[in-house]
Amino acid sequence: MPILSPALGATVPDSPHATVVCLPTLADVESYERKEARVWKHLRAGYPRFVRNELVTRAAQEAARRLGRTGELFPLVSEASARRLAEHAGAILTSVDQVGDWCLATTSAGDAALRLAKMVQHTGTLISSRQAEAWLSGVAPTEEAAALRTIRATLSPLLSGVAVDDILIATSGMNAVDAGIAAVDAVQRPRGRSAWIQLGWLYVDSTRLFEKARDAKRHFISDVRDLAAVERLLAVGDIAGVFTEVPNNPQLETADIPALRALCDKHGAKLLLDPSSVGLASVDVLPFADILVSSLTKYAAAEGDVMAGVLAVQPTRPDATELLALARQRLEPLHVLDLAALANQVGRMTEVTRRLSATAAEIARRLATHPAVARVRTADQGPTAAAYRRLLRSGAGAGSLITLELRGDMRCVYDRLAVAKGPSFGLRYTLAAPFLWLAHFEEVTNEEGRAQIRAAGLDPDLLRISVGLEPVDEIWAAFEAALVK
Repeated sequence: MPILSPALGATVPDSPHATVVCLPTLADVESYERKEARVWKHLRAGYPRFVRNELVTRAAQEAARRLGRTGELFPLVSEASARRLAEHAGAILTSVDQVGDWCLATTSAGDAALRLAKMVQHTGTLISSRQAEAWLSGVAPTEEAAALRTIRATLSPLLSGVAVDDILIATSGMNAVDAGIAAVDAVQRPRGRSAWIQLGWLYVDSTRLFEKARDAKRHFISDVRDLAAVERLLAVGDIAGVFTEVPNNPQLETADIPALRALCDKHGAKLLLDPSSVGLASVDVLPFADILVSSLTKYAAAEGDVMAGVLAVQPTRPDATELLALARQRLEPLHVLDLAALANQVGRMTEVTRRLSATAAEIARRLATHPAVARVRTADQGPTAAAYRRLLRSGAGAGSLITLELRGDMRCVYDRLAVAKGPSFGLRYTLAAPFLWLAHFEEVTNEEGRAQIRAAGLDPDLLRISVGLEPVDEIWAAFEAALVK
């Protein structure tokens, strides 16, 4: 059966808890980014930090009705997150109510509410659709320690040296990122260290957390190979930490991580590493990290219906005990119902990652020879391939991601491509996204922004492909048809 492109607003999978919503044309992407009703009236679910699931909306509205609350509604996982994020956003909360196992915060409409909504997005602190569904149905979930034990036991061989109970499972990868940054800040600021180095292009929300830190410098080094620039900044003595993705997304380039570790040790900086783009089963980066953070929404939850993250502190590093305690205090734990859903999938992560990597490698090979394709990027090819391969686990590959640069008009290719089209990756479904149009819409829609993107070594109109588990020839047929001039 040929792969089909689902309709606007369709979810992948067909589930009320799906994490992918389909945007079949670039015009749909543009309307999505501009919050136009033409597209948003069709959206019932989507990537949960960006699209408020209709179950979450219903829970917030019903709680507000019962409590007599009005204004902008924020159904959040905890009061602590509500108050911290509101303070950061400069928003005054007009009410904060405990509602079952979650919290409803309200604030007046306006710029402060918009800033708060962005901080909630960056930190992954909305309640989940399963949590909302349970509350709406009057079901009080019982504690399910077995699911958490299953997840930790499955991840433990990939996080060697970390005590099982110290593997922290978060509401999202970004919640783990937020907790990791906060832990490093708390340890390093008393030492006069508050600045950060962002090495390479990072996922948009990670970048925004650094940009929105009100009293800390962020140094952006676009080329992950430029460790000389890293050392010059480290030598100043005010760097709290260095954060890089392994590999980064969507460049799919990897820094020399052992050398970066040595520089951080020499100059007293902490090193945060995020292997989300290829998954924990592909690369072993914990030996070089102070803190590892990763999404489990990808690869571990390959069905596409759970959002989760993980944080682990390398126990042999200086300040490990304090960093772990601080991260545990900041991080928001994954809801019991989502733990149960993740526990049912995580055991297949290593095999799914291996199969995705193998299929992606073959699709990348075919794309590289197509006359309509200008460049194909994968983690194990190109100028940083050796640095990536040094971190590879035995038998692993380059994950599901391919970054595709075209010779012709991206809009035509994207619109014709008969696969699911929406954000996310590492799922059993092939996905395509005009990544920078989704993550950096303001920049790609003006010439100055496009120039900045090009200066960072990226094509503003690149397509990010996440290859799925469908037969290779079916996936290839979809691309061949789309790439025909």
